[in-house]
Amino acid sequence: MTMNFSPAPGPHERHLKRRLLNPLFPKPENELTQADIDYAQRKDEEYLMSFMTHFQSVVQKTTKLGSNSESDIVLEIKEQLDECYATSCAMPGDHSNLKVAIKKLITAIMAAIRKGAAGDNAALKKLDEEDAARELHNELHERKLIADLMLENSPILENELTPTLLNEESDDLEAALPLFSAQELELIVKSSQDLLEKLRQQGHEIPLAWERFQQIKQALATKNSG
Repeated sequence: MTMNFSPAPGPHERHLKRRLLNPLFPKPENELTQADIDYAQRKDEEYLMSFMTHFQSVVQKTTKLGSNSESDIVLEIKEQLDECYATSCAMPGDHSNLKVAIKKLITAIMAAIRKGAAGDNAALKKLDEEDAARELHNELHERKLIADLMLENSPILENELTPTLLNEESDDLEAALPLFSAQELELIVKSSQDLLEKLRQQGHEIPLAWERFQQIKQALATKNSG
């Protein structure tokens, strides 16, 4: 039976596909129906509508900014725009134009902030560092794994974090691992080993997952040595 998945799915549908026939997950989707897919798509559409409502409210705040606006308010709106960019990366559909618009709004706000910091080399240096950090932040969220993990209401449940990481492509996992502390990585390493050994005993040999396990172990060793 052919299933109608979206060409550009949202976080719930994406996670449904991760779990499909995947023994790594505590509750793999073994008997997926079109109704399950439709439900995930509806949840993603609701998420998108809520996000767009929030984004429009942030844009309205931005249009009301003036040269006399308090710096705290300006910075708060800039942070909200940064969050909107990150969230848009996880939403269903193509939001390239929206992301371009967000970047333009942030650029305009940063130009005003820079104008106010003219002559203050320390402040300008800090703004340069913030610009670089924002670019890295945006690049990371273009990876769907990170976009999904960082959502306020992520569909990836706590007990599904380890299976999710073991299921990802090597480069996406590599990008995500710095998000975790050494203590968190220790827990992930332990849960990964326990899960893979349990599955091996049940007859599930998953070579790629074992490779990801070694990748996580190496990330932990690197973090501890640093």
